[in-house]
Amino acid sequence: MMPLRATPLVLLLLFSACAAAGRAQQDCQSCVPRGSRAGVRFQRDAAIPGGDTSTVLTVVFDDGGQARTTRSTAWSGEARNLWGPYFETAATADSLRAIGILQSAAGDTLAVGQVTLPIRPGWWWGVRWEVARVSTILTLPGIDPQRYRLYFPLRTDAGQSDPRALYVQVGTRSITNPTPN
Repeated sequence: MMPLRATPLVLLLLFSACAAAGRAQQDCQSCVPRGSRAGVRFQRDAAIPGGDTSTVLTVVFDDGGQARTTRSTAWSGEARNLWGPYFETAATADSLRAIGILQSAAGDTLAVGQVTLPIRPGWWWGVRWEVARVSTILTLPGIDPQRYRLYFPLRTDAGQSDPRALYVQVGTRSITNPTPN
């Protein structure tokens, strides 16, 4: 039989374990909340050699019913791979327009890029913004130039002898029938 003094401790441990199991799932790069009908998640990737972690990306996006803003400074991950929260979009809207505004640490606008994506019920978009040197990104082994055809050069007066650009990659996945990574 358990001593009476240990009973409150055991109950506290059991309660803590049950509370942790009932919490919402931790935000992750490919997680989609249950019940989502259509959505988008933004990522800022600087893992490519020559990638840039000093800039800040602000994404303004509109699904035809609601305009929202998210900033890379509030996203999860680490400096070289950040991802924003999952945003549900109107499942009946025609398209999602996302504008990426890249700013220096001092707040100067360096590049602005836009992508428009069709909204499909039961699907979510992943939009990855990469800042990299133009000379580096297209010469890396395994890089498919078709995936990097959508890019927006940084201002020419940004003081770069080897220019950089804001590259955008998009992908989509089914919510109702997800595929493994």
